[in-house]
Amino acid sequence: MAFTCQAFELAFKMDKCLFHLIDVSWHLVKFAHLVTASIMAQKHVGKSEYNYSVLQALERLKIYDWALNVGFYAIYHCFLAILAKYGYASQNQSCTMTALLKLIEDKELDLDKDIVLQFDTLDAEESLTNPTVRHEREVSTYGVETTIDSGQLKKIKELVLEVQRETIRILAE
Repeated sequence: MAFTCQAFELAFKMDKCLFHLIDVSWHLVKFAHLVTASIMAQKHVGKSEYNYSVLQALERLKIYDWALNVGFYAIYHCFLAILAKYGYASQNQSCTMTALLKLIEDKELDLDKDIVLQFDTLDAEESLTNPTVRHEREVSTYGVETTIDSGQLKKIKELVLEVQRETIRILAE
């Protein structure tokens, strides 16, 4: 089996995330009990669903920039739910993305890699040419504009629903 450069990079990033366990600033930790992991997975799905309802309320109020932010976290909580199923808890977005991509690469997780990469490529240059949800959230959060392109919000809403469906499917497996 060939070990690609990308696979090596993912393995290295995953080890780096797990290495933080011995540091005060840990970012990825393995759950000790599967029952705890299952409960956390369901709570993350519930938080994602709650965030989507908040997104819809903000959209009705025409507060589009914050609706986009809430959509970002609706997706992120789904990713945390998936990691919880595999026994992980993450407190760092890059470790979350790295862990998901590693599980996909190792064929342990049946999830389209493109869904994860729409959220975050982990590559700053790539993110500038093909903006990800994370990049759009950063522009919305740290920028001074209070409006966003309606297409951006539509894209995020569609992605939230797709990721929620996939998460529920994965948790049921």
